[in-house]
Amino acid sequence: MPKYYIKDGYEKVVVDAPNAEGALVKAILKYFSTFLVGGFYIVSERGFEDHSDCEEDEEDLIFDSNYVLDLIDKYRKEHGDDELFS
Repeated sequence: MPKYYIKDGYEKVVVDAPNAEGALVKAILKYFSTFLVGGFYIVSERGFEDHSDCEEDEEDLIFDSNYVLDLIDKYRKEHGDDELFS
């Protein structure tokens, strides 16, 4: 399972997940102590440093908090609360 590096400007964590979106949901619900309203999250498979000079398919992914709220709701409906919080 791939390893993802997730940061929000205040906190950062490394998690294993099948994809970047799953890693982000896991990081927010299990490891981060806050949720950034109006903020954004950076997800990378290469580490916490900036990768903006890399090829387009290797750049870090940036998710805004509004998208993340929808994403958490989607994962909750698809996987149930037990799987999200375990």
